[in-house]
Amino acid sequence: MQHLLLCSFLIIAFQSFSQTTAEKDILKLSANIFSWEVTNKIDSLEQVFDERFVVVSGDGSSQNKKQYMAVLRSGNFIHNSIDVTESIATVVDNTATVIGKGTFTVTISGNKISLPLSYIEVFTRANNKRDWKVLAMHATVLQK
Repeated sequence: MQHLLLCSFLIIAFQSFSQTTAEKDILKLSANIFSWEVTNKIDSLEQVFDERFVVVSGDGSSQNKKQYMAVLRSGNFIHNSIDVTESIATVVDNTATVIGKGTFTVTISGNKISLPLSYIEVFTRANNKRDWKVLAMHATVLQK
């Protein structure tokens, strides 16, 4: 009897932690965005960022889509690699979030650094037939 209860509990717990198809799709899009940043696919990034997109850095400064795209095009900020160690997606209607952690190796004005970051991405879409767009991103340096 105890084994049956334990098995039932584990099955219920596993199902509650599994990602839905929509959440898996958002995680895949998030991974694609990081890949495009590393491979400098500016056109792909520009298409996936909503016109109202904003990125907020750990120091509280923010950039809109036009400003962020200009920074990426300038060559003064280069994503060398992004190693995601955790990511969880949540989808509610036409809004989705990805919360994660990873190591972001970047070159800023010629100086290469690796940063352990936590991040959140916010996605939106007008309806179920439209593509997801990134509305906002925020990253914070993790304390060691």
